Amino acid sequence: MDHLNHEQIETLRRRLETDRDALLRLRQAEVVAANTSGDLVPDVGDRQDAAASEAARINQWSLADHERAHLQEIEDALQRMHGGTYGICELSEEPIPYARLLAEPTAKTTVEAQEGRENGEKRDPSELRKAY
Repeated sequence: MDHLNHEQIETLRRRLETDRDALLRLRQAEVVAANTSGDLVPDVGDRQDAAASEAARINQWSLADHERAHLQEIEDALQRMHGGTYGICELSEEPIPYARLLAEPTAKTTVEAQEGRENGEKRDPSELRKAY
């Protein structure tokens, strides 16, 4: 984290904590809504209404899974920050540029390393040591 100054780290920490708090509030609101709506038995008119209702439930679960995964990414980033490894690429061990972290505070890799991973390339780590 030597490539990040104190102000940059604090900016990123606040952003992660703000995002975490927003997700936790959203999850709590969803739990309350699910618990209260469970008391109501919907009057399903026909098969199409039942299918639409089921599709909406599946979509809600999918979004909830995405939110849980993002919440875990935020927690992991805060742990890396606490442990002193935040902002270091997990693949190349090079510093992740501040601009990338500002755009995606949970980033674990540089753009180049991520592109290499997505392309299935096996590169020498020294090749990944490029600027953002």
